[in-house]
Amino acid sequence: MRAWLVLLLLTLAPATAEAQPQLRWSEDHARVHPASYVAQTSGVAAALVFDQLYHPPPDATFRGSWFFDGDLRDALLTGDPDEREAAAAVSDALLLAMIAWPLVDSLLVAGAIRGSSDVAWQVLSISTEVIAADFIASTLIKLLIDRERPHGEECTVEDRVRRPGRCGRRGRTRSFYSGHASAAWSYAGTICMNHVHVPLYGELAADTLACGAAVMTASIIGVLRVLADRHWATDVLIGSVVGLATGLALPYLLHYGWDRSESDGVAFTTAPVSEQPAMLSFGGSF
Repeated sequence: MRAWLVLLLLTLAPATAEAQPQLRWSEDHARVHPASYVAQTSGVAAALVFDQLYHPPPDATFRGSWFFDGDLRDALLTGDPDEREAAAAVSDALLLAMIAWPLVDSLLVAGAIRGSSDVAWQVLSISTEVIAADFIASTLIKLLIDRERPHGEECTVEDRVRRPGRCGRRGRTRSFYSGHASAAWSYAGTICMNHVHVPLYGELAADTLACGAAVMTASIIGVLRVLADRHWATDVLIGSVVGLATGLALPYLLHYGWDRSESDGVAFTTAPVSEQPAMLSFGGSF
């Protein structure tokens, strides 16, 4: 993950190192409204509480493959358990890199290099809105659909006791849809939207490269989740579609697609950067 971020920064260094005018948040873009922080916190908290209090039936509601799942699993899956675990570990590392990406864009690029704490806060807040929405949807759908993971069919009764992390009730279910794929693609969509509407790297080629790299990384994460036998192909496909739709739609509808000329003078503002509330943090299983 560190190597990936270092490579990205080295690639973008020529654009960010040149003298660039200070970034300013365009008045054509709506700022993150204070109500957004309340909605994010309340929604994520409710999803976490529901996750802890909801008691599903003893066995998964849905088991086995759907449509082309079985054929793709047979074609792609390796028989070496170590290789499967390696694929899972790499997907985890790449997802962490995707989560860190908006932090680099906002705090390092927009804030430290381009000298705009205002733009840094807006970009970071928009990214948080997206991942919060994605987390809420992913958590609830995983619980309600309750599909068994591909490796669940290999778990014996003894495995369920000895290896609860993999074969316990939580470990072998929650397959649909893939939280890794959904989160990765939601961030890819958000990164693309941020770079399309805010010249974070100062050059069209660099901002385009950032979007392309994010899309490529999200694609790799999805494939790795299938290779790791953590998800069926349909889990990854649906998760990717939902995540990308969230990452593109939310920033556009709430911020970048806002036309002040048609807003009857209503402006969305936030408190100064120094007075902003602490950013939300949360955890969960993907």
